[in-house]
Amino acid sequence: MSSRDFDIQLRLHAPSVRDRLESRQPSPLVYDELRPRLVARCSRIAAYTEDADLLANSALLLGGGEARRGFTVRRPDGSSVGVNFEVVPPSTGFLYQSKLHYMLSPRADTIVELGCYLQGATHPVTYLAFSLCDRPGTLRALQLQGIPAERGNLLILTRALGLSGAARNLMSFTIGQAVRHVRTMGCKFIVTAFNPLLGFTGSALHASNFVPFATAPVAYSYDRFGGYVTRRRSTSDPGTDRRTTSHRNLLVVLGTDSTSRKETLKVTTLYDVAEPPRDAPAGHLDPLDSDELRRFRHRLEAAWSLTTAHPSYAREPLSSKGQCGVSSVWLARLLRKRRIEATYCYGRLSFDDPGISSVDHHCWLEIGSPNDAARQVVDLTCDQADGFDEKVIYRRHDELARTGVRYEPATRLTVDDLPGDRVWPRYLRLEESMRAQEGMENLYDHA
Repeated sequence: MSSRDFDIQLRLHAPSVRDRLESRQPSPLVYDELRPRLVARCSRIAAYTEDADLLANSALLLGGGEARRGFTVRRPDGSSVGVNFEVVPPSTGFLYQSKLHYMLSPRADTIVELGCYLQGATHPVTYLAFSLCDRPGTLRALQLQGIPAERGNLLILTRALGLSGAARNLMSFTIGQAVRHVRTMGCKFIVTAFNPLLGFTGSALHASNFVPFATAPVAYSYDRFGGYVTRRRSTSDPGTDRRTTSHRNLLVVLGTDSTSRKETLKVTTLYDVAEPPRDAPAGHLDPLDSDELRRFRHRLEAAWSLTTAHPSYAREPLSSKGQCGVSSVWLARLLRKRRIEATYCYGRLSFDDPGISSVDHHCWLEIGSPNDAARQVVDLTCDQADGFDEKVIYRRHDELARTGVRYEPATRLTVDDLPGDRVWPRYLRLEESMRAQEGMENLYDHA
């Protein structure tokens, strides 16, 4: 394992034992408590990084190098290595976020992933992930600085990663190429955050001309084993140990064209962003469009395959059977982009009509509180039930029950929980299939 990774993990987990340090418990005892967690996380990162280095041809950069505008890296001996800037497939991005990034926590709301590939490589040597902005406080801070940011022209850089041996300026080169790419998606501003207390200097961000505009609270949360979990993952686990600190992240912004870059020069001070609320609203204001839901179903049908179906149906003819999980994940992500929070439900679908078969292992979405009888059920694959004629259901839970259609969830997951579920790898195959058929989404389509 690298000393750099160990230092980051130590800084990340130190707040979990701060009370022992403040009570003057001997430091060696505190370190002995932390060390197994740190070694486990660092060993995990090191093992996957070694594999990723091989797939990314990182050995081509042994001895260093410098990225050039002509998409090459100039090595110290004068030779050059070719570089390609490409969209990173979701399955590769999931690997980098879940196994290589120091937080070991993949995000469910990533909309575009980009990176630089060395010649002949199947995996990127540098990696960036972007999401839509779902923090009103961040948007408000930009607007208070006079920057005309809005949800439809702003992306958040949520993950940045360079493999070992990457050329010293390859990350800033990657950011520069990413700026050009997201500009074509309608993005005018990019915001990211970094925590100086973890040892990050922000040198690549400074080289890319990001401008500081605000600070925001740092969330330190830990699971029952003492491992760090992100704020998003911690909200759905009541057993999370949340530590309050005075530490703050630095938020920085970058304009993607000359006009927006001039706007960022208006910043004259740092705005303090408040702590976001722990519980996001579960409901929505406007009803969904039933016709649009049926169009979604049609689009999904074109992307279904035996690899996206649940393994129980892998040997059956391709149909909606076994596609409920991936279809529900896809819709839940899309609804979040529209600021509608849906809950992913797994359980049983049954009918009072004896002529319609039950589906004992089924997935669907619910919008609203689980205790609200009027919560909405959204099911894009209800025709898995033999004898049931409808393909799509969008109705209130109590109304369905009165007509003999019964949804009985055994498990409920938030959107942020989904990357940890077994459905996620199959969903990524669906996402890649839809991208191949429909192309990359435009930012304005879901603002």
